[in-house]
Amino acid sequence: MTNALNRRQFIQLGTGSVVVVGLGACDRRTSSRAVSEAVPTSTDVVGSTATAPTFDATSPPPTASAAPLPVGAAFGGRRLVVVQLNGGNDLLNTLPPADGRYHDLRPTLAIPDADIVALAGVDDAGLHPSLAGLARFWDAGRLAVIRGIGFEVPNRSHFVSMDRWWRADQLTRPGWLGRVLDELAEEPAPLFATALGSGAPLLNGRLVQPTVITSPGSFQWVDIQPEWLTAMGDGGDDLAGIARHAFQRTVQAVTDFAEITGRATTSDDLPTREGGATIAEGLSVAAQLLAADAGTQLVVVSASGFDTHANQLPEHAALLADVAAGIDAFFDSIEATGLADDVLLVVTSEFGRRAAENGSGGCDHGAGGLSLAFGNGVRGGMFGEVDLADLLDGDVRPTVAPQALLTRCLDWLGVDAGHILGARDDSLDLLLA
Repeated sequence: MTNALNRRQFIQLGTGSVVVVGLGACDRRTSSRAVSEAVPTSTDVVGSTATAPTFDATSPPPTASAAPLPVGAAFGGRRLVVVQLNGGNDLLNTLPPADGRYHDLRPTLAIPDADIVALAGVDDAGLHPSLAGLARFWDAGRLAVIRGIGFEVPNRSHFVSMDRWWRADQLTRPGWLGRVLDELAEEPAPLFATALGSGAPLLNGRLVQPTVITSPGSFQWVDIQPEWLTAMGDGGDDLAGIARHAFQRTVQAVTDFAEITGRATTSDDLPTREGGATIAEGLSVAAQLLAADAGTQLVVVSASGFDTHANQLPEHAALLADVAAGIDAFFDSIEATGLADDVLLVVTSEFGRRAAENGSGGCDHGAGGLSLAFGNGVRGGMFGEVDLADLLDGDVRPTVAPQALLTRCLDWLGVDAGHILGARDDSLDLLLA
């Protein structure tokens, strides 16, 4: 390895670990040249059917010139939690429609009408029985159900669809929340942006990276090879400074996490399912992070298992029960700590499933999916549509663009959504005034 080791290569040396702490936030002013050399600056917007203006991620977009956001006042004390259901959660069984065609399309998979949880004031759909515990949020006007969310021109690839969600359908740019991190005028705390369960590319910026914790047991030191240190030393004073400061932030992140959760870094792993933490366990840790005085304001919790091509009925029921238990306990916790007015929680998945069941007791990749939003600042209600008489090549037709949800999430944080996303989508009246 030669002195050609740049910032991106240094970051890649650490990606095999679970500790990935804001390297770019160490010194944005002195390292910006090295960073820009390591990252492509294409302005193409890939996979988008919109005509929104495009712009280079290294400079402000033409739609706005927002000033950097001071950390202390960035979000006015508000927090955002994003729950990712990786694999493609099934809209139709999560929110079963009151439509005879649903039972025709799914003769063995449809939820029996008698088991569907009714939602007050809604006569065309209800909740999966595993989500019965979430009905209290609906009754209190604190749950928004967004059905048929998806891209106008869908893609059934997990990788492409996830990337489109993470990057707000601009595949050459950083994650949509990572762009917010890059705008901060001051270096955020190591746990300011934290991913629980797996990596969270939506938090990845050009200059700032999140802390990623797949489990407390693996949130510990990484073996450092001597040649890495030699190469970093050859990289120049700026890179050496970035490395030193990154290690200091890693120490702080691990220390803060252990103090907040009361767990040593050698404790048992989080309960896992298909290689990732459960939603309930992740949200339990998220609640602890938000309640602690460690500066955490952005959290992404993710779990796999929602790619239900086979054996869907029992597996999906267990998955949704995990989601419901996690959300229910999370809000109990933040209400007890006085944070209920400051937290918005949204649930996303890369796409829905096909309208018809397959021959293996499951459903294949589809288009229109389901998102949920919870919080005291949410305008509760049903958004979007599901019309089984008007399918898109056998899929639920997307009726709400993901950009609309992302716009409202950024509005919640008090961030200029047009600046971050390139264009606003105000079609989703999700937040209370």
